[in-house]
Amino acid sequence: MNTIRIYLPPELAGLEDDLARFFDSMIFKLRKNAHKGKWEDLDLESALELLRNEVMELEDAIKDGSRVEIQMESADTANFALIVSAIALMGMRRKPDVQS
Repeated sequence: MNTIRIYLPPELAGLEDDLARFFDSMIFKLRKNAHKGKWEDLDLESALELLRNEVMELEDAIKDGSRVEIQMESADTANFALIVSAIALMGMRRKPDVQS
């Protein structure tokens, strides 16, 4: 099992439980969807569209009022934001002249 240790600055004290629960949800959703493969071959625009779709699913969960679904869709949304970021950074590593 891999473990990640994260420094939490003093100004974020009290958020440990919320952050742990959210991060656990992100990992759960990544594991659940691992069969779909990695995102290295996905282009940035496609990843952004998938993120938009996840936001719509989160909006639906909020309308339905299910706390569990809100948590899971929030985690999925964060995961797709991670994917967008990872793809953008991969592109920047391949093209060092690209500026943000």
